[in-house]
Amino acid sequence: MNEKNEQQKKKKWDIAVPHTYFIIFMILILCAVLTYILPAGAYDRVENEAGRMIVVADSFHQVESNPISLMDFLKAVPSGLEAQAALIFFVFVCGGTFGIFDETNALNVGINKIAHRLNGKETLMIIAITTIFSILGATMAFDPQVIMFIPLGVALARRCGYDAITGIAMVLGGVYVGFSCGALNPYTTAVAQGIAGIPLFSGLGFRVVWQIVTLIFTCAYIIRYAKKVKVTPSASYCYELELSEKEAHEKAQESFTTKLSVRQILVILVLFGGLGCVVYGSLKLSWGTTDMAAAFFGMGILAGIIGGLGGNKICTSWIKGAKTMVFGALAIGLGRAILIVLENGMIMDTIVSGLSSLLQMLPSSLISLGMLIANVVINFFVPSGSGQATLVMPFMAAIASLTGVTMQTAIVAFQGGEGFSNAVIPTSSTTNACLGAGNVGYEKWIRFAMPMFLIQLAICAVFTIIASVIGL
Repeated sequence: MNEKNEQQKKKKWDIAVPHTYFIIFMILILCAVLTYILPAGAYDRVENEAGRMIVVADSFHQVESNPISLMDFLKAVPSGLEAQAALIFFVFVCGGTFGIFDETNALNVGINKIAHRLNGKETLMIIAITTIFSILGATMAFDPQVIMFIPLGVALARRCGYDAITGIAMVLGGVYVGFSCGALNPYTTAVAQGIAGIPLFSGLGFRVVWQIVTLIFTCAYIIRYAKKVKVTPSASYCYELELSEKEAHEKAQESFTTKLSVRQILVILVLFGGLGCVVYGSLKLSWGTTDMAAAFFGMGILAGIIGGLGGNKICTSWIKGAKTMVFGALAIGLGRAILIVLENGMIMDTIVSGLSSLLQMLPSSLISLGMLIANVVINFFVPSGSGQATLVMPFMAAIASLTGVTMQTAIVAFQGGEGFSNAVIPTSSTTNACLGAGNVGYEKWIRFAMPMFLIQLAICAVFTIIASVIGL
């Protein structure tokens, strides 16, 4: 009765958040309109020693206006899907593969047994998983590899009495903490420091301390939410989803007393062996998303055969799993459409130039914080770590030189603004893919993620100020 009253009270005060696709479409319309308002412009670009095309500071110049026509606007969406095709198909293949694994029931039995052993130690589990993925994010970036661990995180969280958001947060939240602080991140720290002309991975100790402090607050936030959901399930931001999954959860509970069969043990070995191969291939063999998708496809077929599903069952299970990824997969392409509109309308560089001019107008004491906020804004349109680094770091480096801000401080501001905001912007391909893998809508996720992001941003602002004061 209390839970029912709590749910009614919650609905009364809930603020409706628009659907992800609606949000992105409204942003697309705004960007198209801006191509008729803002002057078109461009920066000169040159290839640096690492072979990356970077902008030349102070080279901004106006070019012929190219406002987006109705047909160009409509073509932006399929063009975005085409540009992100490799990642989109990787997401579908991941979903299909986990659909096969789920059908064998091996994961349900295995995860239930793990949850049973973790009884009373759930808080330690959250800390351990978040910390492990934070380390992976700091040293390997781990994007988009993180996507394939979301279904496991969600399943484990549910078995421990939590919800899907908790499972996503343990994995994705941990990765973003490590990725953002970037002690040894090859895609943001290394690229940004290379462009700024300072030794690679210098300031390592500072970034490690920053990561530890941020990780502590992030874990505390996730644990607080998870405990609240466990005590009052209706407090979950995805309560309706958890109700729909309740029947499957109750069925899985029966597996507590079921021993793993030989087939199921072999299926689990295929899963973890395959995940290990994918991680190794992406780190040591330069695998891209197509290579990882191929490995996952093979894992699914092998698991289905070993699990004794038969040809027809393998196919129907794969399709069922792939269907769960439609939301996240399409959101990836829609998000990319925004950048296509801005680039084709020749106003992306105009926006960057405007932000750069605003930064130079700030008092010297606020320059570093201005850089942080500017990178949050730019990441909304360019949600790519290395891509944003090549776009903004030449300006950040030039502004830092003119105002006395150290290069390391400028890079900290870039990393924090670009990294942490990935958890809340609707244009992040990784976040959308992970939400799709966990079957959680953006409108549900943002209610959890926004306070977490603001906490992380505040911590980053403090460390940005510290970096400026100590002359990092």
